[in-house]
Formats: sequence, C-alpha cells, structure tokens
Amino acid sequence: MAAHSESILTASEIPEIVNTVKELGLVHDDTSFRRVAVAHSVRGGDRLIEVWLYRTSTAQIEELIISMSTNTLVTRQLVDDQVPQYGFTEIAASVAAVKADPGVIAAVAKRGITDMSTLQVDAWPTGNMGLAHEEGRRVARCILFQRDVVSDNGYARPVDGLMVFVDLDKNEVYEIEDIGVWPIAEEKSNYDAAAVTPRTGLQTINITQPDGPSFTVTDGNHIRWQNWDVRALLDHTEGLVLQSLGWTDEQARRPIMRRASLAEMVVPYGETRESQAFKNALDVGEVGLGRCVNSLVLGCDCLGDITYLDGAWALEDGTPVHVDQAICIHEEDFGIAWKHTDAHNGHAAEVRRSRRLVISSIFTVGNYDYGIFWYLYLDGTIQMEIKLTGIVTTQSYQEGDDLTYSALVAPEVAAPIHQHLFCARFEMEVDGPNNTALRVDIEADPPGPSNPHNNAFRAVATTLETEQQATDRVDAAKSRSWRVINQNKLNRLGQPVGFKLIPADTSTLFPADASRIAGRSGFAKQNMWITPTNEAERFPAGNHVSQSRPEGQGLPTWTEANRSIVDTPLTVWHTFGLTHSARPEDYPVMPTEYARCTWIPFGFFDRNPALDLPPSSHCG
Repeated sequence: MAAHSESILTASEIPEIVNTVKELGLVHDDTSFRRVAVAHSVRGGDRLIEVWLYRTSTAQIEELIISMSTNTLVTRQLVDDQVPQYGFTEIAASVAAVKADPGVIAAVAKRGITDMSTLQVDAWPTGNMGLAHEEGRRVARCILFQRDVVSDNGYARPVDGLMVFVDLDKNEVYEIEDIGVWPIAEEKSNYDAAAVTPRTGLQTINITQPDGPSFTVTDGNHIRWQNWDVRALLDHTEGLVLQSLGWTDEQARRPIMRRASLAEMVVPYGETRESQAFKNALDVGEVGLGRCVNSLVLGCDCLGDITYLDGAWALEDGTPVHVDQAICIHEEDFGIAWKHTDAHNGHAAEVRRSRRLVISSIFTVGNYDYGIFWYLYLDGTIQMEIKLTGIVTTQSYQEGDDLTYSALVAPEVAAPIHQHLFCARFEMEVDGPNNTALRVDIEADPPGPSNPHNNAFRAVATTLETEQQATDRVDAAKSRSWRVINQNKLNRLGQPVGFKLIPADTSTLFPADASRIAGRSGFAKQNMWITPTNEAERFPAGNHVSQSRPEGQGLPTWTEANRSIVDTPLTVWHTFGLTHSARPEDYPVMPTEYARCTWIPFGFFDRNPALDLPPSSHCG
C-alpha cells in the first residue's frame, strides 16, 4: 500500500520507485537518477513521485512523474540544452581524478606540496563564465587546500591561484588554470575541541517537559500542535519543506499555505581575483540541498523533548541514502505572549507565556552550514529563519595584494566579500484557494487643512493586479509590507481575512546587470515576486541551473507574461538575506548569523488568538 500522498520519502520506497522506472523501459546503460522526490502536485490522494533522469549519450534530461499508487507513468517531459545537477558519486570520482592527474601533481609541487594525500579538493559548480572550453561539457571546477592531517581545518590553508576543470561525463581533468603562486598559510587555525581550551563557568541548563510535548506526529510526518497542523518533508533539492499548513478553530480547519520552502539561494562573490570571481553558487539547484542534510544530534543541534523524522534521497544509480534524524521537531518557550498591568483595578498583572513549535534541519554545503528553521507561534505567526554558520571561503594573502574586495581574517588568509540571498516560495491558500495580494506603504500626509498639526500618516494599500506590478523591493522609508487576502471570506468586522508578510533581512543582488550571475539568478534582483500558482514554476532560477546561461530562466522569464494575480491561486516568492563583509571574528569558524521573514495574521482572526492561553502557575 502506498504511503499518504504527502508523506516524507523513505529509503524503503526508493528501490520501488527505481524499479518502476526501470520496468517502464526508461533506464539504460547511460542513464542516471538526478532527482527523486515527492511531487509538488497532489492528485486525488495519489502518491506521486518526481524523477529526473539524465542520459549521457544524448545529453538530455527527462522529467517524470510516477504514481506510486498504481506504479504507472503519469507524465514525461524531455528537456534539451540543459545541464543536470551534478551527482555525489561523480564528484567523489572527480576528486580522485584531480589527485591522480600529472598536471595537478606538477602544479602543486611548484607550491611545495609533494604528498597528494594532504590535498583537499573542493569541487564547485562551475557556474557559467562564458569559457569556450566548457561549452558542450558538464564541468566541475576544483579548488585546492592543504591539510597536514585529516583533522586539520583545510580552509585555513588555501592553495590559491590554481583551478582544475573536470569533465564529469568522462571523469577526467581536461584543463588547469594557474594564475600565480601564493604562499600557503602557516597557521592551521583548527577549531575542534582538541585545539581549543574550553571556557569554564557555564552551568548546566536542562530543558524538560515532564508531561511530554504538546504536539503529536502521526502518519509519518503529520504534525499537530495546538491549532496548527502541517506536514514536514525532506526534498532532494529544496531541503526542508512544509506542506498543507493550516489552523483549526471553531470554524473548522482553515488552510493558509499549500507549500512553503527555500526554493533557491545564490551566493555571489565580489572578489575580482580569477580564483574567486567564478564563485556564484546556486546552492539549492546546483547542489541539491536535501542531499546535504545533517543527521541531527540531541543536545547539540536540538535541545529539549525532541521528535525526529528520518530522511532519504537517491544516488545517481538509484541507491537510497537513509539519513537518521534529518528533521527535528520540538517546542521552545518564547518569552511573553502578552501582558498588561491595570493600574486602575489593583489586581495583579495579566501575563501569558509564549511558546513556538520548531521544525528544523541543518545542511552542510562545502564550507558553509545552513539551518532552516520554521517557527509556528500560538498567536498564528509563521516565521522562516535561516541560520548561517560554518567557514567563510578563504583565499591566500601576501604583502601587496589588493584588499578592496576582501578582508584579512588571519595572517596570510583573506575572505572575499559575498552575499547569501535566499528565495522562499510560499504557495498561498489563505482560507481557500483564491487569493489577492496588496502592497502596503506607510505615507505621511502633506501639510494642509486635513493635517493641521502636520502629524498625519497612514497605511496605503494598493491591490496588485499583475505580476509586473507586484515585482518590487523592500522600502524601509515606507515601512513596506505585503498582504495576501481572501476577498471571498470576511471576518466579523467585514474585512477580508489575510496574512501579512513582514520583511527583515532584505539584501538584493549587488553584481551588475551585465554580470553573468545576474542573468542566472535574476530572482535575486528583487525582494518580491507574485505569480499565479503554476506547478511547473517551482524553482525561481529554473529547474536545471547547473551551467545555466546568463540570459536566464525562471521568475524574470515567467513574469514577462504579466498574468493576472487577482482572486486566483497565488505563489509569493520573497528574496531576503545577508551581505557578508568578513571580520576577524568570523574565523576560523563563523558565529551564527540569522536571516528571516515573518508572516502574521492580518484580519484572519476576529481577535487576539492567544487570548485563551492559560496563566502560568507561578504568576499568581
């Protein structure tokens, strides 16, 4: 019997999916699996799985939808002139090819390295820098570091100026670029427990719930907590995904979001040195965030009364990879939910404690670690937070080097300026499938008879009727926000029910429009895009972004149609993030930084939905 249509993919299902695809005659000697994931679409409870195949002989991608309920092919689409996401086993093979290549051995010998076992090889997506030798090839661009022993911090000792290109189809080094020799840093800058004397004086903190957690998990991944219910998935590409998010009250279950995910991210670097300038990774689409998920550890990654969900993804040959404890679910106290002290009645203050449900996963992409945290609050607030830690990308520094586009973080080591821009995709269904979006600006009234004290300011809401009208940036001077409403559902005050998006960290792409990365990641030029929901439009830079061309695909292309977005199923795409000019305190491992956005109910409820929280036993 097939699992629920929205259940998390399991390692036991993957062989069945692979066998179904093989039995359909779609797998040959040159075929590899590039994506196996629960499909975005839901069709009458059918368990649908999305499978992407790559054929080396024709350099074509096939996008399939397979029904696990009937073991049949639902849809099949052939994709030409696109490069698939690289595979993990072929990257491991390319690392071995680099270490064995005579040209690489000679190049690192110039830098004093003769023991190839000390070489750390990081295979990066090559992006698309317009290099003639990359045309017609699937390419990984490998950069090098040195570790004397395996426990060393490799990023402390970059082997700069050397880039090695690997043809992934042939698994061979075909090009080496050597732009100059820099000295290899002497400091190892190790940060593990063996290298750092721990501070003292921190007393134990225990978080306990003697009566157990307030949430339940049934049917594999169906989470219920207070008025909330949602399903959590691990997607091969997007990582942690929320599905079918709703709120239940006396009016029965009320849907809010059909699907919510981190659909893409781009990390552009501002350094002009050739060994750094190519670094413009689309870490979701090029790497596959779900494949980078950590197995979480109680007391380290998550603290409290924890429930875990396991995850799974597939290697290129269809072999399942099972990940224990890939998703963490727990509750956190979150300070005061609301409080008032009434000075007129002499009674004790009325105060209620807040708490939130946390659904989280952590992903390691090369040198960086990203935590995706979803928070659901007792007052109806929904928050997405990205926690960034790990190690900044490093380059060698020697006296006389230009530090305009980088900063020293240690002797002989610099870190280039860069950005982390996240595009969250929210498939809305606020109290029903048809929604409308508003942009809300705060405007000051001009002096005049209607503003005699020159103090007047107000919220001005503009209905967004088309995609291009909705494409926008955050404007702090106007305290700009956005609202998604259902014009067909009114609260007791006669207002349409809705949710409001409050932006926080809102960088946009700094590389010029003429840059190749600006074409490949056009979604990052704006903070807001709103489109009519289309199951074929799921990734803001396009389905297949490896070596994608600078003329671009995805959101900028889709919104050229300027479709209507009034009273229809809507998808909100919000780009937010950080610009990171490194500091010494970011090294050798970076303290966590945060990027977030928040949805709050706006007329969705008739009053404060947290009014009924019970008082704490020690609040009188």
